[in-house]
Amino acid sequence: MSAHTAHPPPDGPALSDLALVWARTRSAADLAALREAVRGSAGFDPGLDVVALAGPALARGDHAEAASLVHAAMPGAFFSPSAHAALAAAHAGLGDDARVRAERTLQALALESIRSTGDGTRERPWSVLRVSDEYDVLRADRRTSRQQSLLTVHGRSLDRHECDDGSEAWFDVSGLVRA
Repeated sequence: MSAHTAHPPPDGPALSDLALVWARTRSAADLAALREAVRGSAGFDPGLDVVALAGPALARGDHAEAASLVHAAMPGAFFSPSAHAALAAAHAGLGDDARVRAERTLQALALESIRSTGDGTRERPWSVLRVSDEYDVLRADRRTSRQQSLLTVHGRSLDRHECDDGSEAWFDVSGLVRA
């Protein structure tokens, strides 16, 4: 996978190893273990905004700086679709095709992991590690949030996005915030 996750922490397996296990099994228990490890990793921030962090460097073509900024947010940024997309873009600009493929794979797995938690409805909202993950899913679905509302539904904190195409997308953010 990526060099930024190659060395296992002293108290458990590397995040990339946990991601590989989930990619193979697709089990809810393996995803829960991965997410718990990400939440417990150094620098984890549920408010992380990788687009704001690395976007300016990517926009000016400073691919090394963009990669450096995202790597500095690791391991807490691991399994953020935006983080892996930014690293893929940075490594593409640096001509490192192997890293591009690895980061795109992690981006796709991160999106799949979110989608595996529900169907985006009020009854079965998607679960996310970060608020920015919500926007990553919407972007991947080619939808834009016109309005985001934090609501309490059956004791859970849910983000409801009203999208530009008239659809809604629901995300369980109970582990991040309280409505």
